[in-house]
Amino acid sequence: MIKIWGWEKKRRTMLRYIKIGDIFCFQFDEHTYRFGRIAAKEIFHIAEILDYASEQPVITEEDILRSDWLTVTPVDTYSLFDRKSEGEWRIIGHQEDYVPQHMEDIWFSWGIASGCRKSDVYGHTVFIGEQEWRALPPLSPGGDYDVKYEIAKKLGRTL
Repeated sequence: MIKIWGWEKKRRTMLRYIKIGDIFCFQFDEHTYRFGRIAAKEIFHIAEILDYASEQPVITEEDILRSDWLTVTPVDTYSLFDRKSEGEWRIIGHQEDYVPQHMEDIWFSWGIASGCRKSDVYGHTVFIGEQEWRALPPLSPGGDYDVKYEIAKKLGRTL
């Protein structure tokens, strides 16, 4: 079940209240809002950015269920939702009992030297060699610019 309470209800969400299944909206550019969902917490929150955009910060349950993810990325939920120090991001809803789908091949690297590891959104962590560690995206939380840059790259645009 998905509950949407909208853009105006909560300007800020404290870090401790952000949970898996939270639906969020952020202003992508002057005319576009994009949407996402908190998919996991592996050291940092990992979000799926949906392939849905709108001129208004409004999304329906049907829109969410029909959308696939455009990208999956670690996000700096503290700066974006709690401190509000960059961009305009808001939690606008929640999907109960959300389980990420089709993310088996998405891994993020972390650690250094002989302690190189990779983690996925399902809670699996394994030791890896340095070469694989360098090839994977880092498990490092992205801020407003980082996420928008990644989206623009996926869409074949520039910021």
